[in-house]
Amino acid sequence: MKSFTYRKRISPLLNSPMFAIVTFLLAHATRTECLQIGYGYTGGRGRVVVPVVSKTSARSAFVPPCRKPAHINKARALFMQVDESNTNDGISINAVVAKSGVQEAERLRQKAKELMNEAITAENALRSSKQQAEKLKNTALDEIFDDLTCGILTDVVVEEDGSEIDRTTESELNRQLMNNLRDKRLSSTKMIQLIERLHERSIATEKKLMAVSVNTNGQEIENGFNIGDMANSREYMETELQMLKWNIDRIIDAQGLLDTERTERSVRGGDKGLASVLEARLRDLRKAEEESFQRKLAMKFNERGTINTGVGEFVQETMGDQNVTIKIDGKEFTGSKVNMTRLMEDIVQVPMWVPSSILPFVIVCRKDLDPVDLKRLRAEVLTGSQFKVENSDFTRLAAIYRGSFLQKRRGALYGAAPIAPSDPTSASEKTTETQERRSEVVFDEVQDRLKEAGLADKIQLFLMEDPEWRPGDRDPEPLPSILAVSSEVIPEQGYEREIGKKFVAGLSILGTFIATFAYAVAGFALNPGFFDAVVNNNDISKLISLAPIVLGVFGISVIHDAAHQIAASKSDVKIGLPVPLPSLQIGTFGSITPLRSFPKTRKALFDVAMSGPLVGALVSIACMISGISMTVHASSDALTTFAVVPAVIMKTSVLVGSFCSIMAPKVMALPASQLIPVHPLFLVGFAGLISSALNLLPIGRLDGGRATTAVLGRRSAYLVSFATLLFLAIAALTQTSAISIFFGLLVTLFQRNAEIPMRDELTDVDDARVGVYIFSILLTVVSLAPFPGGPAL
Repeated sequence: MKSFTYRKRISPLLNSPMFAIVTFLLAHATRTECLQIGYGYTGGRGRVVVPVVSKTSARSAFVPPCRKPAHINKARALFMQVDESNTNDGISINAVVAKSGVQEAERLRQKAKELMNEAITAENALRSSKQQAEKLKNTALDEIFDDLTCGILTDVVVEEDGSEIDRTTESELNRQLMNNLRDKRLSSTKMIQLIERLHERSIATEKKLMAVSVNTNGQEIENGFNIGDMANSREYMETELQMLKWNIDRIIDAQGLLDTERTERSVRGGDKGLASVLEARLRDLRKAEEESFQRKLAMKFNERGTINTGVGEFVQETMGDQNVTIKIDGKEFTGSKVNMTRLMEDIVQVPMWVPSSILPFVIVCRKDLDPVDLKRLRAEVLTGSQFKVENSDFTRLAAIYRGSFLQKRRGALYGAAPIAPSDPTSASEKTTETQERRSEVVFDEVQDRLKEAGLADKIQLFLMEDPEWRPGDRDPEPLPSILAVSSEVIPEQGYEREIGKKFVAGLSILGTFIATFAYAVAGFALNPGFFDAVVNNNDISKLISLAPIVLGVFGISVIHDAAHQIAASKSDVKIGLPVPLPSLQIGTFGSITPLRSFPKTRKALFDVAMSGPLVGALVSIACMISGISMTVHASSDALTTFAVVPAVIMKTSVLVGSFCSIMAPKVMALPASQLIPVHPLFLVGFAGLISSALNLLPIGRLDGGRATTAVLGRRSAYLVSFATLLFLAIAALTQTSAISIFFGLLVTLFQRNAEIPMRDELTDVDDARVGVYIFSILLTVVSLAPFPGGPAL
């Protein structure tokens, strides 16, 4: 082994751990099989002994460690580790160097991770600090805004004596806001920050309102609405957005008034001309927002610039406006997914105070109410009328005003003459009479004021009981309420105007003709002469004898519908074309006659409903009495040409049996299966009477159900309708009445729903109409109830 002696000035380099690593790398670079290496101080004059090991060397002489630098001792201890696999007791350079490199790299990696975690922690802390500071700043600005606007926007108050407090005008609002600004003494910087904060809130609300979320299929749909989360409902956000924008303008206007006042008074230290600065800042914010939107739109366009699409397709792809079609009340609606989702949200979010009777038409129309029109309705129509508004609610599609009717200051009700205090009896009678027509008088006044304000072509009103009232509520009775919807809301009932539904209506007309023809055939089938001529001799000329029955049944139906049309015309109610319903027992059950406009009053609905079945029943009774009379006085030869029916048919109705008992008492004594000839006019009257009586049943949208709604009110009519349907179901299940099975099925499918609302649902019908209603109920009972000892229909 050879040793080289170096001077002391380079000894630190040679004694460093890096020297050992460099030596190892050089050995590998020159492909020298250097197996072992050692180094150390000689302990003398600072000389360093560097052993150089040849290929055949097995050991390296080490100098004992000195007390010099600590890192050298550490490195020496590291390289003194002996490789147990080395039989020559040497040190493996590859293993030691590799192990030290891995350990050093791991140490540096851990150090880097620690530094990165420290940086992330510091960044999060800084971001959290900024967010907390921004939150505190925004909270302070929101509190300032609340303090400025608190107590300014007030509702109209109507005193018990009829005196009114008009809504504060816009100039008065600005002046009150100016006074609040003067009291707060906000600096120009704080005012600018307030405007920026309000603008930020409006933008956030607008983005949240119009935001869309992307589902797993990549389709854009509008954010949904969680039940109970009213703060995220569309109605709440639209109201908040409108109020924020309105308040920004009001604050700037109030600051302008304050600047003018300070200029006039030459107040020093004030922020003169601050309103113009705020307006400029607001313009800059809105311009920046618009430019941001344009940049986003341009980026979207550039992304799709290579795609060969038209402008319409580009708009659809960019805005998510892909058309879909849904159907409501039989009417198809086609639009973007966003709009259709909004339509479904409207259905879900409609509050409980929108009556179910008008809800389908409001949803189908989807005409929003203008907030300005609602403000005018409250200020110009309801304020100053004899309807005192106590509370109100509104959505985009409807608004409701709950309240009560007021008296004049002199003590008399509106529309009634003052009552003389010296005549208490007369006063009581006049007060009672006026109370019965109070709702009608007040609502007429409100309608007149609506026309005078020029809102009749935009808004239509409904006077009704509070739809949200339930028995057991704080109020013993439901409050009178005025519901406001768009004037474009009409009871279209679009399912009856579809091509498919028109086809079904045509089939119904054809089926009614076939059923009526079958009813006529059944009347003559037991006549021996008719049966022999048609069946045995194939003489179809005998079928001409069926014409009186067929034409008679259709004639009574036409009279029934014509009476409806005449009454509707007088009451200014539009009705649709009637659609007849076939019946296997009597040819036809009558017709479905939809209403195409809202009746003005309950009286109008009553007149339209009662006119058809009552006129039809009277004509049917006249035909039936004439038929019985002609049968009794007919000759023997004439009787052979009449229809032949079992005697039991006379006992299926109390009214029919009563007429027969008076006019033909011997017939009622015959056995039930005894065949008797009757004039065809009797069968016409019998079918018309039963059909009219069935239509007078108090169910849903039948004529009887409409009359019940007009007389008893909507809540009571619903209970009566349910009880009647339950009775028909029991009769059908017990097989007591065959006709109840088919009629009950048709009514359940087509006519069970409650009738559309009247414009005035609070004003009762008069006593004369109540008497007519009672008569119709009695007529229904005696027509459908079986004669003692007879079977039911």
